[in-house]
Amino acid sequence: MVPRGLWTLGMVLLAGVLVLAAAPAATAFRVGYLEGGGYWTYSRTLAALRLELDRQGWGPRIQYPADAHFSPGWEAEKKAELAGCARRLMARSDLNLILAAGSEATAALLDCNNRRTPIVAMAVADPVRSGFVVSENDSGIDNFTVRIVPGRYRRMFEIFHAEVGFSKLGLMYHDSQNERQYASVADAYEVSRERGFAILAYPGVSRAETTAECLAGIQTLIAQGMDAFFIPTLVCFDWSQCDVASLLNVLIEHRIPTFAREGQRLVQAGALMGFATYDFSNRGRFLAERVIRILEGAMPRALPMVDHTMPKISLNLAVAKQIGFDPSFDFLRSCDDVFDAISLPADRLLK
Repeated sequence: MVPRGLWTLGMVLLAGVLVLAAAPAATAFRVGYLEGGGYWTYSRTLAALRLELDRQGWGPRIQYPADAHFSPGWEAEKKAELAGCARRLMARSDLNLILAAGSEATAALLDCNNRRTPIVAMAVADPVRSGFVVSENDSGIDNFTVRIVPGRYRRMFEIFHAEVGFSKLGLMYHDSQNERQYASVADAYEVSRERGFAILAYPGVSRAETTAECLAGIQTLIAQGMDAFFIPTLVCFDWSQCDVASLLNVLIEHRIPTFAREGQRLVQAGALMGFATYDFSNRGRFLAERVIRILEGAMPRALPMVDHTMPKISLNLAVAKQIGFDPSFDFLRSCDDVFDAISLPADRLLK
């Protein structure tokens, strides 16, 4: 759908007579962007979205104004700045759509929602538990939509426990409503009750989630007797910002089996198992379809939010050998990515 008034003259042949007619112009759309701070899944999701928009011919039609792109940072004092950035974006009348990356950015925008500018949220841990949407089938907000992968995070704990059989799972997170979603805390407790293992919680890391804080948390959990550790979505496990290898090495040294929420990148570098690589191309395609529909005139709330992509599993045999873990044949056969060596990412912060 082309906005009214934006037409160019074209020529059509009607009944053998050449006449002038109105033809749609290539309208330019302006898209804003907000994230709480830098994180690798945010940048890769955005890149995949833009690549897919280019592939479908929409790239030249979409502008990303530099003064509508905000990433305040994860330090505690930046929380107020994030809210201010959200208010500025919501107050603008020149944006056709705003992309929100992560739970904190999504919450900040919804807190000051003008109910007019479309908001597309991406890389959100659990939109339903976070209270961003009414259900998987209804966002409850006319100008808001988000990608939802139902049951994804429960499945992690079920797979991990079924194969490892641990009794005390270490869970580390920053204790706020949104941050608990990055460690899938509610899902962990639900599965623990069903399968009979205990949760050792360490909610003591700050919003900045530094390497030192996470190392202290891991050491505390080891002292409490954890026999497995869930690697959450924390900044201290982002290779581009922190010394992740130092954390993984401590876990390996103490022979602690680990499951990485964000999968292959961490498994290849020293986690025992986890989800396989995010298929960012599929994610980009899913989000691009929503962006295009909205720019064509669809109401965000009317768009389907559920992505039925099935999770895949990664396993590192070198880590398994070092910690004394012998994977079952059935589990090996079910894994999509199996590594036989530990290999650190080339783009890591510390070489």
